[in-house]
Amino acid sequence: MPSRLFAPDRSVVAAALALSFALPLLPGCGEEKKQGTREEVSIKCVADLVDARRVRALKALPTSDEAGDDEHPWLNWIKKASGVAQGSDYKACSIKGEGTPAEEVADTMGRWLELQKVYYIDEKTGPNEYMAALQGALRVSKGKPWESDVEFELVFFHAAELARSWTLFAGEPNDDRVTRFYTYMKYAFGITKPVDGPLEDKDNQICQEKLKEFCTSVPMEKRPYALMKPYFEAASKLMEEFKGKYPQSPYAEWAGRMAKVYTDRAAKVPKFEEYPVLPAIRSTVAAPYSGNATLMITADKGLAMMDNLLRTPTPPPAKEGEKAKPAWKGDFGADPELVKEVRQLVQDVRASTVSQFNQSQIYVVTEAKTPVAFIEPLLRASIEGDNSKGWPTTVLVGRRRSDGTNRRAGFTLTLSKPEDVIKFKFKAPGGKALACEAWAAIGKDQLTGAGFKPIVYHDGTQVHTGRLAEDGTMQAVQSAPGHGDGDRLEAWTDQQTSSVVVALPSTATYAHWLEALNGVALKCSDAEFCKTERTVKVFVATCK
Repeated sequence: MPSRLFAPDRSVVAAALALSFALPLLPGCGEEKKQGTREEVSIKCVADLVDARRVRALKALPTSDEAGDDEHPWLNWIKKASGVAQGSDYKACSIKGEGTPAEEVADTMGRWLELQKVYYIDEKTGPNEYMAALQGALRVSKGKPWESDVEFELVFFHAAELARSWTLFAGEPNDDRVTRFYTYMKYAFGITKPVDGPLEDKDNQICQEKLKEFCTSVPMEKRPYALMKPYFEAASKLMEEFKGKYPQSPYAEWAGRMAKVYTDRAAKVPKFEEYPVLPAIRSTVAAPYSGNATLMITADKGLAMMDNLLRTPTPPPAKEGEKAKPAWKGDFGADPELVKEVRQLVQDVRASTVSQFNQSQIYVVTEAKTPVAFIEPLLRASIEGDNSKGWPTTVLVGRRRSDGTNRRAGFTLTLSKPEDVIKFKFKAPGGKALACEAWAAIGKDQLTGAGFKPIVYHDGTQVHTGRLAEDGTMQAVQSAPGHGDGDRLEAWTDQQTSSVVVALPSTATYAHWLEALNGVALKCSDAEFCKTERTVKVFVATCK
C-alpha cells in the first residue's frame, strides 16, 4: 500500500488548480514567460498582422504619381493593399486578448481593414462611414507600433479621391466633379459639425468657419470650384505634417511627393471671380443661375440676352440683307435700335412653340454703374406686342453680402402695360421739377393702381422719404445717406398704409436702384428670411 506521508490533501490540490486558472499569464518560467500577458499577446498578434500587411504594401509602392492609360497608380496600390484584409485573423487576436483592452484594439482594427476593402474595392460604402472606422482605428492605435500606418491612411484618404478625379480642371474650369469633395474638405478643414442641405449651405459653412477672408469676393455659384484651391493646400499640409511627424516611416517619402502634387494642383485652380460685380441686395428670393432669360449688361463686354449678343465691342460681319450692328463703346448712351432689337427678339421667342428657357421672366444681371435710364427702355420694350402677357415680369438681381453667402437674390417686378403706366409730377428736395412715370411694381401681380402718396426718392447721394403732395412737392421729408443693403428704410415702410412709390432720376445707377428698394420692396422677418411681399403695393418710377 503506497505511503500517504507526502501525498497532498485533495482539497489543497483543487484550490491550487483553481488559483492557477484564475491568475493572468504572469511572467514566469517556461512558455508563459515567453508569451507575456494576455494583452501583450493580443497586441503582438495585431502588430504582426499590420507588419505583414505593410511588407506586402511596400512591395507595390507606386513609383509614379501620374495617371497612365489604365487606373491611376495610387488607386491601383490601395486596392491591392486593402484586398488582403482578413477579419478572422484579427478576431483571433481579439480572442487572445479577451477581457483586456487589447480585445477592443483587435476588433476595431479588424473592422477598419474590412471596411477599407469595402470602400476602395467594392465601393459599397461612403467616405463618412469609412472615415468613422478609420478614426476608430486611430483612437486605439495611439502609442502602438503601427500608429503611423493608420495616420498615413488618414492622408491617403484624400489622395485616393484626387486619383479618382485626376483630370479635374484639366479642360473646363467649371468641372462639376468638385461636388464630390465637400466630404473630404470637412475633414481637411476640421469641420466638426457639418450641415445638412444643399451644397451652397455646406460651402458657406466652410467659408464662415474657416475661410472667411478667402471667400469674401467669391460668388456663391463659384465657391464649389474656388474652394478646391484652399482644400488642395490643406491636404498638402496634412501630407507634409505626416512626413515631419514620421520621418522614418516607409511612407514618408511618398507623402512628400503627394504633398507636391497637391501644391501643384492648388496653383492650377483658376481664379473664380464675380462677373459682373452685382450691387448688394436685401432679399432672400433666389435668383437661379440658369434656366431663365438673362439680360446681361456690362461696360466692357456689351449686352447679351438669352445668349444672343446684341452689342459687343467687336461685332461680327452683318449677314446678307441685314444691317451691321454698331460696335459697343460702353458709354450707355441711348440706343433706339437696340430697343427695337430686344422687342423683336422677345417677340420671336414668344412666337416659337419650342423654347429652351423660362419665358415667364427676364433676369437683369448688370454691374452697379449701369444707368437705370439704359435698362428701363429695354425692359419696357420686352413686354410690348401681341404676347405681352407671356412675359410680364422681370427680376432685378443682386447679391446677399451682409450674411457672407454672396448668393444671388432678386426683386421681382411686374411691368405695367403702356396704357397702365402712372404719370406724375415731382419736385425733388432741393432740386427741379421732374416728370415721372411709374412703370412697374414689386411682385408678380399685374397692377392697375391709380396712385400713391408715400414716396422714396434716391437722388444719387441722399435717400429721401416723405409724402407726395398734389402739387408734386415732397412733405414730411427725412433724408439720409444711402444705406446699401441695410434695413433703415424698412421701419419707415412698415408704417405706410397705402401704396408706396420708389422713384429715381434718369441719372441713377443700378446700385442706386437696388439701394432705394432695399428695406422697401420686401418685408424681412429676420436676416435669414427676407422674401415676404408688402401688404401695400410698391411701385417703381423713373423721373426726367
